[in-house]
Amino acid sequence: MEARFRQLSIKRIVAAFLLIMFFFSLLLVQLFKLQVLSASELSEKQSYYMTRDMPLTASRGDIYDRNLNILVRDASCSMISVYPNSVKEPETLSIFLCSKLGLDYDSVYSKVTNTKLDYVTIKRGVENHIAIEIKDEKLSGVRITEDKKRYYVDSTSAAYVLGFLGSEHLGMYGVESVLNSILQGIDGRQTVLTDSQGRVIESENIFKVESQPGRSVSLTLDSILQYYTDNAVLEAYLQHRPKRVIALVSDPYTGELLAASAYPSYDMSNAWNISDDFQTAFSKDFAGKTLGEQQLEMWKNPFTSFIYEPGSTFKTITVSSALNEGVVSTSSTFNCSGSLLVSGIRVKCHIFPRSHGHETLTQALVNSCNPAMMNIVMSMGGERFYAALRNYGFGKKTGIKLDGEENGLLTDRSGSAVVNYATLGFGQGLSVTPLQLLMAENAAINGGVLYEPMLVKSEINTATGDIIVEHSPKVVRNVISEAVSSIMVSMLRESGERTMGLNDYKDLKIGGKTGTAQKIVDGAYAQGKNVANFYGFAPYDDPKLSVLVIVDEPTGDQSTGSMVAAPVAAKILSQAIGYVDSRQSGDYSSRPAFIVPDMRGKTKSEAVATLESLGATYELTGDHDGIVTDQSILREEYIPGRKIVIDVTSSDTNTVLMPDLKGMSVQQANSILSSLGLVLNASGGGIAVSQSVEKDTFVTKNSVISVTFKYIQ
Repeated sequence: MEARFRQLSIKRIVAAFLLIMFFFSLLLVQLFKLQVLSASELSEKQSYYMTRDMPLTASRGDIYDRNLNILVRDASCSMISVYPNSVKEPETLSIFLCSKLGLDYDSVYSKVTNTKLDYVTIKRGVENHIAIEIKDEKLSGVRITEDKKRYYVDSTSAAYVLGFLGSEHLGMYGVESVLNSILQGIDGRQTVLTDSQGRVIESENIFKVESQPGRSVSLTLDSILQYYTDNAVLEAYLQHRPKRVIALVSDPYTGELLAASAYPSYDMSNAWNISDDFQTAFSKDFAGKTLGEQQLEMWKNPFTSFIYEPGSTFKTITVSSALNEGVVSTSSTFNCSGSLLVSGIRVKCHIFPRSHGHETLTQALVNSCNPAMMNIVMSMGGERFYAALRNYGFGKKTGIKLDGEENGLLTDRSGSAVVNYATLGFGQGLSVTPLQLLMAENAAINGGVLYEPMLVKSEINTATGDIIVEHSPKVVRNVISEAVSSIMVSMLRESGERTMGLNDYKDLKIGGKTGTAQKIVDGAYAQGKNVANFYGFAPYDDPKLSVLVIVDEPTGDQSTGSMVAAPVAAKILSQAIGYVDSRQSGDYSSRPAFIVPDMRGKTKSEAVATLESLGATYELTGDHDGIVTDQSILREEYIPGRKIVIDVTSSDTNTVLMPDLKGMSVQQANSILSSLGLVLNASGGGIAVSQSVEKDTFVTKNSVISVTFKYIQ
């Protein structure tokens, strides 16, 4: 019995031992799996729950004018992100973020609850003081990192040249897009430790790869000349109420673009907003289009994509080509009977039923005689004439560093009826872009050299300020001889002296040629819809600047190039020539200068960033934070040492101080009043001339402010 019991005990001990060994083996297998086979996976999971990887946005390069005055610059701001898996109360967090960031609740909530993603960006470009308020709440799952925001010294000036950025801090249009690979830096990243609620644990052991800033660029634009051009363009728009006004200023001997203005345009700091003036001017084009399609229409660059028949400004090209080919000479004469029968079709002169009668070549150009131009083209023959036009660059892109450039329209009809190409002689039957015509007209008066339009002057190391790449004017080819070019200057001098719209500017010695062309609508020339344009240069005995002005669909009794476009060019040149002559040398960098931008409506931080970028002396008055409602110096040339006083008004209180709205556009007045919590009741159009509540008067928020706007007559 005892032996049997002993035998049973041994079996139990063996069984227990085997069971222990089995479980121990399982434990060893599990430890092997955890420590060896699954080590990498578990380490990744641990890193996932204890660390977060966040991008560090690189600073884009600055954009300067030719005198190294800042036009566009990055400034520090914040990016608000959320880790959905770490959020405890998504509804509460969404409501809070919406209240601070002015976002739609449904959009924020869908991001906050999207647990399939490691992290989501809620908003970029957030002002730092708002980010601090969010950080102080210490909400689970929220991460605030440094971001970059683009600041514009003047957010409406040269918009079609500078362009703007998309949501990822990448260029969408203009120089920002075309030179994106130069301006864009290389983003960095950092890994931070977090607790179980996703909050960052302050630690020195943070892995960080610093971002690298992009290169800066200096453009050929001159801030002062841009200011003169912007003012003249806006004044012409308010006076003639056309669809649009376009003006380009260049150095005819280098092809450098010194100013480029168009109105209506868009605000680069709020590029998705379509202004009231743009809505009104392009209402017919916008019919039936979605908001996105309307925005695309607004962003189209008019300097490179506006295609139009130039009309009589093109006669300069016709005459110079014929002179260069030896088809005509300065002693050639013509007889205008008021019309000309070509291929069985009677083509009228612009003064029909009157006529010019007997005229010399110079008189034919000055008189802008259509029959004379057709006779010249027929004498050249279709093949030679088309070859001359292609040599001038028509029908082909100019190659400027801007987006959306069109070829224009030049269809060779030399093998068809003569009338199909004879009308090209007076600018009918082909289409050009503003830049094409400007460069071609420049070639006619600069000795015969066709230049590629130049916009980028240099590339600069952002950190050191050293010039990395310096660009030079680029010659495309010679199109006419120097002797012919000299003749054209003399002819255009007489043409300028005979232009009625230049009568008040005789002392400027402006040479040039006007043009008025009917617009084509639905395949036919539309009565009452003109494109008035003028190409001019000054002074005619030593051209320093050239200007092309285009007024699309001017209204009123006077809608010709002479009466509508030429005065705009003269206003620009009257200021620009004096500015250029004030320098002792022809070097445009010899006198750095800038125009004090209109900062009314900007936040205090935006205004400060702008003024410090310009190196201006300033003083802030009023509230600690808020928006700029007034400034002591506005759109004037800055004099070093002169103090700019900036008034800041906050909308946090129930009553606000009424700003002075006089001289503002409807859009600008509405922007400022909305920022202050006031409501605009606008009447009329143009600029503000009176307001129902006088400036410096305290007014209760949500009050309706009636403002009267009038166009310049």
